[in-house]
Amino acid sequence: MSLINNIVVAGGTHGNELTGVRIVQKWMENPECYKSLCTSANVELVLSNPEGMRLNRRYRDHDLNRAFSQTCLDANVESHLYEFRRAKELNKIYGPKGPNTKTDLLLDIHNTGSNMGYCLILSERDPFCMRASAVLTQEFKNAWIYYQPEERSASPYFGTVAKADICIEIGPQHHGTINPYIFEESERLVKRYLELAEEWNRGELQKRPPIQVEVYTQHRDLGYPKPQGGGPILAMIHQDIFGRDYCELKEGDKLFRTFDGKDILFKREPGDPEVVYPIFINEPAYYEKDIAMSLTVKTVEEW
Repeated sequence: MSLINNIVVAGGTHGNELTGVRIVQKWMENPECYKSLCTSANVELVLSNPEGMRLNRRYRDHDLNRAFSQTCLDANVESHLYEFRRAKELNKIYGPKGPNTKTDLLLDIHNTGSNMGYCLILSERDPFCMRASAVLTQEFKNAWIYYQPEERSASPYFGTVAKADICIEIGPQHHGTINPYIFEESERLVKRYLELAEEWNRGELQKRPPIQVEVYTQHRDLGYPKPQGGGPILAMIHQDIFGRDYCELKEGDKLFRTFDGKDILFKREPGDPEVVYPIFINEPAYYEKDIAMSLTVKTVEEW
């Protein structure tokens, strides 16, 4: 990435994830909160899913953050689903998705019920996003880097309408609620991204020495045990790993526990490394997606 000319800060892509909603609403009412942080770029604010926010739900008809693949955006049929229409509106304003997009950087603020701290999700190895996120892992004691490589045109996430994006996933926080400690620290983190974008545009961030970081790269999602043919889940997350995002998981470790008290152990599948690191453990919104956790591979890199 060269100069960062246009930045979008988004909240409410999921309407009941209120940290981003409240930060963006606050900044809209008080522009002095952010205007001086990155004067070399145009910074825009957006509340992505007003209907979801009104209902205090993740979405009205369909997950908005699964509606931005190029296939969805190019569909000529007018959808009766609100979020598909909204995705096209947002793409028209801040895109169009692809090399001619108007947006250089999109910061999308989310919450998770999982114990993930301040998870900085990168979908590409963009130089600014890598360097700035590495800095923040030093400045915030509970910040982590999750690399979720995506083919950009196929990716369904809002951030991919921009040239580069960071999804800031913050938890644990109950959906539909606000946590004062998380709110204030999250606002400080988003402000630091804007300040670091200013440093980047001045050519200063590039001159900092590389930082050694732990990178958790997406490997595969793991569903809940269910009967053959589908039905209600048969087990819950085992207490040995409940809330232990980013901790190692090996073959034979306790993974699930049935409701009548039987342990289900982790079994590696072909292609799994010897050790994996679960994140998004027991995320409430992922029950409908049949995701109990996402398994990652940890590497130590210089960014």
